[in-house]
Amino acid sequence: MPEPNDEQFEKYLKNFRPVDPAPLPVRTKKHAAGANSRSALAAFAVACLATAALVMIVLPRGPLPRNTQELPTIPSNAQHTEMSMPALTNLALDDHAAFDKFMTDEVQTQFPSMQSAQSALRVLAKE
Repeated sequence: MPEPNDEQFEKYLKNFRPVDPAPLPVRTKKHAAGANSRSALAAFAVACLATAALVMIVLPRGPLPRNTQELPTIPSNAQHTEMSMPALTNLALDDHAAFDKFMTDEVQTQFPSMQSAQSALRVLAKE
């Protein structure tokens, strides 16, 4: 037994005629007097930033060691020592104890101490 709503809906569908949509309104953009100069300035700024980034990537940061005898030594009282990846790799392969000491010193200078029972890292580690 069809419901009355179904019969009304079927009548509506039989009489339904789709309507073409109206065209969208076209907006015209008025150019300001300085729009071209702002665009040129923005393009120039982007080009300058890209050039600076490329120069920083391409240029080396310092002289590279020529052989393993010129590798930097690890100072015993240094706070923070910068070493290149090849130098660290050679140190790890040649002198494992010195590499361990270097990495331990680096960790101690870069991360806060966890000696106290209420240190932030201990509290976060418990959670």
